[in-house]
Parts: sequence; structure tokens; C-alpha cells
Amino acid sequence: MRKFVSIRWKMSGILILSNVIMGLVLIFFLSRTVSQSLHKELIERGRTIGLNLATNSGDLILEKDKQGIKHLITNNMNFESLDYIVIYDDQGGILGDTFNGQIPPALTFTDFSKVSQSKSARLLNIPEKNAECYDIWIPVEEGYIGFVRIGMDTNYVRKTVFSTIKLIIITILIVTLLGIFIVILLAGRLIRPITYLTRRADEISQGKLDEPVVIKTGDEIEQLSAALERLRESVKIALDRLKRYQSIRM
Repeated sequence: MRKFVSIRWKMSGILILSNVIMGLVLIFFLSRTVSQSLHKELIERGRTIGLNLATNSGDLILEKDKQGIKHLITNNMNFESLDYIVIYDDQGGILGDTFNGQIPPALTFTDFSKVSQSKSARLLNIPEKNAECYDIWIPVEEGYIGFVRIGMDTNYVRKTVFSTIKLIIITILIVTLLGIFIVILLAGRLIRPITYLTRRADEISQGKLDEPVVIKTGDEIEQLSAALERLRESVKIALDRLKRYQSIRM
């Protein structure tokens, strides 16, 4: 015998399943879209900071003013997601950085002939800092004076994407719980007339034909009720004829 499962729980299960599927689809597409948008924003932010530094550091690089360069770097380190700054002269010598002279091996760079032509941001893993950064180079006066190197930490993107996913999940949970409440409420109104019709059909099968079957819902359930009422009347008429026929023969 098959296990009985109420319609309200079936509807609730369908709602939960559909919301889970919709949530997974939303998480996939939104996280991907948000991630791509934030990565572009992060790179553009880094370039903006680098261009500002390149504009203000030209004279300091020419004068080899390491103290002034250090002060300039310190004033710019309060930008969100900015992980490091390195300023080079035209020969590749470091005039200032945020590492106090201890440049991580991942940031060593020797081919300065190609830097002035580079327009893309390189994704760089820095084990010493346990960070993944967009490594951005900005030439100072097209590289004739020097270069500004910016590192933008991608952890900002991960945190924002995680917050977005978390918000989606919370929203889906709230919508699902609210939907289950509404389903149970509406299913109760739907199930009551069906339960009534089931009971009346069972009574008719047992010969209890005196009580009419009446439901006013204005939908298919009312049509089912009318059909069951016609059946009750037909069975009652047939039984009455059978009784009269049997009384006549006796």
C-alpha cells in the first residue's frame, strides 16, 4: 500500500524544490556577474590610484627624494583594497615601497623594457602576504622617469560576492518560509472541500443517499461536487426503483 502524503505537503515540497533550483541559478549567474563587475572595478580603481601617484611623483623621482616618496605612499595607503605600492626610477631601482625594502620574491621584476607597453593588470599570487592581487604598472612620463606599481587585493571581491550570495540565500529562505505558510493556509481551504467530497463519495458507496452533496467554490471542485450529486441522485433513483420492483414481485 502506498504511503499517503497530504496535498499541502506535496505543494510545500514543490515550492521548496523550485525555490532551491531558482536560488542555485540566481547564485550562479549573480555571483558570476557581480564578480566580473567587481574585478573590473578593482582594476580601474587601481589604475586611478596609480595615475594619481604617477602625476604627483614625477619630480620626487627625478630628485631621488625617497623621504617625499615615502610620505606620498603613506598618504595613499588608506584606499580600500590597496595592498602595496612600489615606485621605481627609470632604471628599475626602487625609490619607495610599502614593504620597508623587503620586496616579496613574487614581486621581483627585471624586464622593464616591456612595462611601458603593458596595459593589462596581471593577477599575482603573493604567498608571503597570503594574498592574490592585481599587479598594475603605471608609467611616469611614459616610463622615461620611472614607474608606479600598484597591488589591488582581490579579497575585496571575494568578500563582496560572499555577501551577495549570503543575501540571496537569506532572501530565498524568507520567501520559501513565507511561501510554505501561504501554501499551508491556501491548501487547507483547498483540501477541506476535497476531504468533504471524499467522505460523501464513501458514504454514497455505503448507501447513505439522503444528504445532498453541495459545495460552492466556483471552480472545478464545484463541478466535481455537482457530478457527485448527480451520481447520488441516480443511485438513489435506481435503488428506489429496485425496491419498488422487489415489492411488486412479492
